[in-house]
Amino acid sequence: MLGLFGRKKNQTSRTGNSPGNPEPVLSRLQEMAGTDTEMYQSLSRLLFLDPKKITTSLEDAVGQASTFDSSGNKTRAEVWYRIAGGIALYRGDAESVRKFFEKASSIAGNSRPEYKTIASRSQDAVNLARKFYESM
Repeated sequence: MLGLFGRKKNQTSRTGNSPGNPEPVLSRLQEMAGTDTEMYQSLSRLLFLDPKKITTSLEDAVGQASTFDSSGNKTRAEVWYRIAGGIALYRGDAESVRKFFEKASSIAGNSRPEYKTIASRSQDAVNLARKFYESM
């Protein structure tokens, strides 16, 4: 490639993993999910990549979700149920994962198929999430 004044530019390749370039997080999740692409796609959208940075508690998220749900603000209710489900995934609570993603799914309908996947396979999701978080 020619740079300024017609001289060749030194090109360095940024592809591949080198010692200074850590493996992408989602690639690690994909490896762990193996051939279960539906679970990988769902978790890649719903897992918190750095759950230690979450500043709200599960109880607060559920409170926000139910407040917005009862007041008719479905969009915000869906977001807070999704947050509650993500916190439950991190905690490893399969029953809460199922409950919160079912509620989010009932609001979102078919626009968020990942909610249905996680809700219907909550124990699988928790197992994979646990494995993922332990590897970090």
